[in-house]
Amino acid sequence: MTEKKEKDFIKKLKLAMLESGLTQTDLAKKIGITQSSINKWIDGTNNPKISTLKKVAKATGKPVNYFFDNSPVGDGNNIVHGNHNSVEAKKTATLEKEIELLKAKQEVQRLAIANLMLRLEKLEHKK
Repeated sequence: MTEKKEKDFIKKLKLAMLESGLTQTDLAKKIGITQSSINKWIDGTNNPKISTLKKVAKATGKPVNYFFDNSPVGDGNNIVHGNHNSVEAKKTATLEKEIELLKAKQEVQRLAIANLMLRLEKLEHKK
């Protein structure tokens, strides 16, 4: 591999692992190799055999050509064009829904506190 292709491969491997929620150890166990082998790919010391790369692709849910195509890859900050944007959009939408849910819960709690305070005031006035 050329140096640029190797760097792109490393970035895409890291991204594929991140998107699939796999650590080096998880991926190694899943495909039947050692974690140090994956570490060597990431530090550029070694490259996987194509048969092993097929297993990596399957484990991460990516096609084999994902690791070699010419689509832009970010600088390690998970910025990738294409499919990654849709993943990020889904994550953003999920987080926005969670925020709205928490705001609604917060409002319910605020109202419950106000109700309890009114009840307490009424009890104190009866004394």
